[in-house]
Amino acid sequence: MRALFILLILISFNTQAQIVEATPTIPTNEYLDLLAENLIIPDSVKQKFLNQDLNLTILLTITKNGTVFNPKIQNDSLQLESNLKKAIETLPKWNPKTEDGNPVVSRKAFKLIIPIHHTIAKEAITMPSSPKEGMQKAMEYIVTKLDVRSVYKGDIKLKVEFYVEEDGSLTNIRVLNSDVPSLNNEVIQLIESMPKWNPAVQDGVPVRSKFTMPIRIVKQ
Repeated sequence: MRALFILLILISFNTQAQIVEATPTIPTNEYLDLLAENLIIPDSVKQKFLNQDLNLTILLTITKNGTVFNPKIQNDSLQLESNLKKAIETLPKWNPKTEDGNPVVSRKAFKLIIPIHHTIAKEAITMPSSPKEGMQKAMEYIVTKLDVRSVYKGDIKLKVEFYVEEDGSLTNIRVLNSDVPSLNNEVIQLIESMPKWNPAVQDGVPVRSKFTMPIRIVKQ
């Protein structure tokens, strides 16, 4: 009887171990960051939630091939669902849930928090944001640390966009254009690790601003 009891426990354990939940093909935090960046928020919503956090509950159906089907926003009172679908289309597929090694349809729910900040228009800024040690040093920081050994292309070009906050920190970093997409995540991580910048200034007061940085690497 004891042997049978142990056998039943082992069978139960093995059955549970054969279920693998669905996961994004990139780190989950990166997936959520990309979703937050690509989700278009109408100006009317931004005004309503200015200097607040927009909290959304996202519901996803992950198909057997890893695509997201019919994404939803729980209690979509702000009518952002159509924008959510467009944002999801720009993101990588998922690793589907598997049972006994076979892919199955699954559902995921998670919180998406989007800070809504006031960004000053470029033409209203009296002093633009800049790296504390100058743009040349900032470029050297990225170029010297970026691992391009596996890249065969000699001339690599990227364009990166981010926000410089009032305290000089860099946020909402994303790659707009890239010759070598495999380098995108590393470039974002390098910019995240950079020292704080000098923030933009309007009427003597530090303000949040958007910055676009073209990057060119010539591989010898």
